[in-house]
Amino acid sequence: MAPGNRPHDRRVELLLLGAMELRVDGMPVAVTAAQQRVVLAALALAAGQPVTTEALCDVLWPERVPATARTSVHNTIRRLRTLLTDAGAGDVLHTGPAGYRLELPPEAVDTRRLDALVATGRELVTAGDDAAALAAYAECWGLWRGEPLADLVNGGWLAGPAELLAEQRIAVAEEWADLARRQGHADRAVSRLQPLVEAHPLRESLRARLMLSLHDAGRTSEALEEYARARELLVEELGAEPGSTLREAHATVLRFEDLQAEEPWTPPAVPPAQLPAAGPPLVGRDRSLAELGRGLDRLAAAPVTWVVSGPAGVGKSALAVQWARAVSDRFPDGQLFVSLRGFDPAGAPLSTTEALRSLLAGLGVPGEQMPHELDALTGLYRSLLAGRRTLVLLDNARDAAQVAPLLPTAPGCLAVVTSRNELSALVVTHGVLTLTVGLLEDDEARALIAGRLDGNRLEEEPAALAEIVARCAGLPLALAVSAALVAARASSPLADLAEELRESSLDALTLGQPATDIRSVLSWSYDALSADAARAYALLGLHPGPRVSVPSLASMLGVTLRATRVAVAELARAHLVTTPRSGRIGVHDLVTAHAREVAERELGHEERECVRRRLADHYLHSAIVATRAMFVTPLPFTWGEPLPGVVPESFGGLDDALAWLTAEQATLVGVAGLAAETPGLEDHAWQLARALNGFLWDQGQFHDMVTLHQAGLRAVRRSGSKAAEADARHGLAEGYIGLEDFTRSHEQLDRALALFREIGDRVGEGDAHSTLGRMFESAGRYDESIDQTQRALAIAREIGDRSGEAVALNNIGWVSGFVKDYAATLDYCGRALEIYRELHDAAGQSYVLDSLARAYEGLGDARRAISMYAQAAELARVNGHRFNQAIDLTHLGDAQHAVGEVDAARAAWTDALELLAVVGHPRAEALRSRLALRQASAPR
Repeated sequence: MAPGNRPHDRRVELLLLGAMELRVDGMPVAVTAAQQRVVLAALALAAGQPVTTEALCDVLWPERVPATARTSVHNTIRRLRTLLTDAGAGDVLHTGPAGYRLELPPEAVDTRRLDALVATGRELVTAGDDAAALAAYAECWGLWRGEPLADLVNGGWLAGPAELLAEQRIAVAEEWADLARRQGHADRAVSRLQPLVEAHPLRESLRARLMLSLHDAGRTSEALEEYARARELLVEELGAEPGSTLREAHATVLRFEDLQAEEPWTPPAVPPAQLPAAGPPLVGRDRSLAELGRGLDRLAAAPVTWVVSGPAGVGKSALAVQWARAVSDRFPDGQLFVSLRGFDPAGAPLSTTEALRSLLAGLGVPGEQMPHELDALTGLYRSLLAGRRTLVLLDNARDAAQVAPLLPTAPGCLAVVTSRNELSALVVTHGVLTLTVGLLEDDEARALIAGRLDGNRLEEEPAALAEIVARCAGLPLALAVSAALVAARASSPLADLAEELRESSLDALTLGQPATDIRSVLSWSYDALSADAARAYALLGLHPGPRVSVPSLASMLGVTLRATRVAVAELARAHLVTTPRSGRIGVHDLVTAHAREVAERELGHEERECVRRRLADHYLHSAIVATRAMFVTPLPFTWGEPLPGVVPESFGGLDDALAWLTAEQATLVGVAGLAAETPGLEDHAWQLARALNGFLWDQGQFHDMVTLHQAGLRAVRRSGSKAAEADARHGLAEGYIGLEDFTRSHEQLDRALALFREIGDRVGEGDAHSTLGRMFESAGRYDESIDQTQRALAIAREIGDRSGEAVALNNIGWVSGFVKDYAATLDYCGRALEIYRELHDAAGQSYVLDSLARAYEGLGDARRAISMYAQAAELARVNGHRFNQAIDLTHLGDAQHAVGEVDAARAAWTDALELLAVVGHPRAEALRSRLALRQASAPR
């Protein structure tokens, strides 16, 4: 990047205190598209924090987010980035895993300059330098160019932050007026306050300062008229008498010493202290507690709100209460608490109106003096908090709309909101800070249980404790319930609870109360979902894998990827699933169990079977696409088209395909097992095993090969297809060869060969002979190996199977090397290499190069052998064939060690050992022993 285009080399200004304006080096830059203006302002208001796509969608479409919203946001960001770059602003708009972030220095955004000036002014006031403070406040006024975000509010966009900025303007005006009066400038204060009072006639603190300024300016009669107008308006609009701030100003003007007897109500003598009691000591939350303290230094300049979100049962409320109690002494005007019942079995969530009435009651407002309308309640609530240092804890919020009117707008006040939903829209609309509470690590989970139980019991049954911790999977509520159950059963071993959790974790994890019943707690989150998200949640319970890709869930749902992503985003916002950077949906074990119950309860048998068919079809066709990227030789079956609604995975190349197969391996095995047990999915079971055969062999995953083909065999024996049975037995035999179980392999190959002959499948017959040859070679029976492979070669040539011919030629050449017939090896393998090059089969070339290298090594040409082994290993690596790469590296190390290249040999063996250890191959132990022996015998 050229120096002139680096961020901040040019002076960039983003102005929000009026109509939004972008300037570069003092010159305005036209941002004409409405969505670009809104997104740019929203990112600026986030003050460098990342803003998610969902949050921007909520800002752009506050009433109803369209299906195309995410695409529209991505396009807007792309165009906005181009506009900023072309205007010379530099690379300031960044995209990351947490969202979009506008990276500008604080002085580049007028709202942030305003915060800095206000903070400076307040520090000067504290230091007693009113004159300097007045100058700092005066500079604030130069930043205002009109109503904040004036051009972005009419459409409903950014109304929340515009309101907060307007509140900040009033707060600054009030503080400036106090300073101006103390410095003898009451007339200037009057001229500044009068238009603001006209714009905000119900703001009592503002009018009180106007009254005092009028009085100080010698206009007492006008001050009294202001009070009369204010009282008339308050009674008419809010149904309430003036509050204490306005009454005190009135008393000052009239020189009254006591006006309390005439008051309809007075603030409570003791500040509210409504925080719930703290529970047991928190475990594993030190970092979260420290993070919450980050906003305290901002309180002097602006109100601060934390949104603490996380899954059900993770301990959000406990964390918020403990932290709030720890910092409560910093809020001498009181601490308010309201349970918003966003996810509560007792009934509907608390309405915003009810919540405001509860908060006002905490501030001492009698019920009969409270207004009836939401706007009036909000105005009264914010007026009473103005000038106070109050902490507000809003627990168990349902959504942003429920919370927004309850957030303090006055500096010095702090709100903490807990919710199962992310409430990400509040980051943009109200500038909130966010904290996600995650699951506990295993050691933290053990510490939580240990803190509530007798340590001796835990030490006596470490295996049972480990299983309890694993079944609870880091969820604090589940761990706490488990600890309570163990404590209540003093005479029962921990193993009893571990067994109950194994059989049914949802049944076991309950103490008889809804709030401590995991099933009930999850049900409250489920009940709050939209219909589409609820169906997606239920179908997650039918998925057999530990993680779910979006395309697989889309296939299960039978809807588009876009619709699925919308549903998943809602589940993620509700913290029912996680969506890590891998793109796969993570689901807690307890959530999976609950989702499975929901599916069994709410989906009919026919619908569940249909979902399973689409799921199996998705993974079958995705596996076919992935393995085609790894192997040149086509799979010898006609697979048909995917079912309607199925969305197979797509891959950008070999690396993507290999990554998917590796990540989904456990799921693929689970799907095959599911298909084997489901009537109508027999073909999916054996075909899935067949499609994955080459991948699993090349990764050395022989146990999974056996498991898959056993499932396929169970399925095809039920369906009665001899062709499918022959293929399943052949694949099962290959798995047994990998595990060096030659007896079972021979048994399966004999039965497969008989079936291939019975149905006249010459390709299958040739493959079976070739595999028998490999089996005999692995068992050290070289004559029988060559005999079987010669039969395979004859069949391949007879039917024109070039790939089968190359396999047979290479295998004959390979086995010939064991009997030291190196000339035969060079002949057979040379012909095989020509065919593989003709077929552009890199994997086959890797096999042949390894065979040729071994022959040259036997002939004494070590340098050529080492070169060929290295080429074979590199081809295997490029094609993602880890097992073959490990074998090639082992042979390479042997050859290098034989010529005295000890360090190179050790490096090759070490790399091979790492690969074999990953795939769990039995040869790993032998190679580890070899390395240890060579190390011990190395000269010192």
